[in-house]
Formats: sequence, C-alpha cells, structure tokens
Amino acid sequence: MKVFLVNLDKNPERLAAADAQLRKLGVEYERFPAVYGADLPKAEKRRAVNRFRWWCAVGRPVRDGEIGCALSHYALYRRMNEEKLPYACILEDDVVLDERFPEQLRRVAAWLKPDQPQVVLLSDHTYKRHAEEGIFPAQADMYTEGYILTAPAAQALLRANLPMQTPCDHWGRWVRSGAIQLYHAYPTVCSQNLRDFASGTVSSDAFNVKKLSPSGRFLHNVTRALGKTIDDCLLWLALHLRKGQ
Repeated sequence: MKVFLVNLDKNPERLAAADAQLRKLGVEYERFPAVYGADLPKAEKRRAVNRFRWWCAVGRPVRDGEIGCALSHYALYRRMNEEKLPYACILEDDVVLDERFPEQLRRVAAWLKPDQPQVVLLSDHTYKRHAEEGIFPAQADMYTEGYILTAPAAQALLRANLPMQTPCDHWGRWVRSGAIQLYHAYPTVCSQNLRDFASGTVSSDAFNVKKLSPSGRFLHNVTRALGKTIDDCLLWLALHLRKGQ
C-alpha cells in the first residue's frame, strides 16, 4: 500500500520523528509537502472556502491552518486519481505509530473494497473500544493523523468539500451526506503526538464565544441554531439526491 506522509517544509523536526518510526517499522513512504495556509494569497483563501456553508456548519471564522490542512489532503486525493491508486494510507507528521502498524496496513488492504467510497481510520478519538481485532463501521470522528481511503472516497470528498464547507476531518458530516462509508480499524495503531507537537491547525485568533457580551452570546446561539438547521437540510438533500442517482 502506498503511504504518504504530509509534512510542512518548516517542520523538519516532525519529519525526522515520523521518519524514524517508519524506518524502524520497515514501512516505505513518500513525503508529501503540505500547504502552509498562512502563506496563501487572500484570493486563494477566499476561493478555497464556501463561507456561507462554513458559517452554517462551523459557526466561526475559518483558520489558516484548516485551509492548509484541507488543501494538503485534497492535493493527495488528486494525486491518487492521477496515479490511479486504488487506495492509499495518509499520515501526518505528528503521528505516533504502534509496532502493529505494518500488520494493520496489510489487514486493511485485504479487507477494502476499492470500488466503494471507504475511509478507514487507524486512530480513534471516539473513546469507543473493541476488545477484538477488526474493522468496524463508524458514524463520526475528527482527526487526520492516520487513515486509509479508497479512490472513490477521495473523489467523493473532493466533490463534497471543495470549496470547503467544514474542516477536512469532520468525517461524520460526509457519512451523514452519504458521500463516504466510515470505519475504525482495531487495534488502534496511530495516535497524535500532543506532547511534543501542538496541532498545526490551532491559531491564536480562534473564535471564543466566552469573550462575547451576553447579548453577543445570545445572538451567536440564535444564528448557530439557524445555521445548523440550514446545514442539516442541505445534507439531507445531498443524501437523497445521491440515493436517487
């Protein structure tokens, strides 16, 4: 299975940490240069995001790191299409790998149906654990440090979230719209290195509801309720249109 490692040019220490793990496990990989959102021209940032859908789904301004993260992963999805890869594993450079990672790659590759839009998460932030080994259906999760996806899933995600409607790790959204089939693979073989590396998508200008005045919080809650309702309706419509195809 082709393994890609997403890494910013400005983060050689992250690359070194991930490279050491992959070499130790005997896993060949290709470094893929990530997009640094803060360096993108303003016009390109505007084109990258559907501001109305983002407001409905997320309810706060988009962060540069979220734009860069999404564009990095979507560039890889295009690469999969160009090279006609049936599936690929995508890792981020702050990943921590279990010694069973190579075995899990083989297990998932044998299980996949390359003609289906499948995404298999190799980590688990839902805190739902399975005692047995296996690949189990999932409804949601939010991370991109380690996952496998098929070519149809890559194509579906490009159609669904360009221009961006949410951060690219809102997997549950694309399950709800019928774009992908989501799974967790156990045992968990990936995690995020939060001790040494903070998330690259977090920025100091992040929207904080607590800083709003009481009237501001009230208005925010009202608009969030309206936005979520619009978003749910549009996702419902997308699901039924997809079923009718």
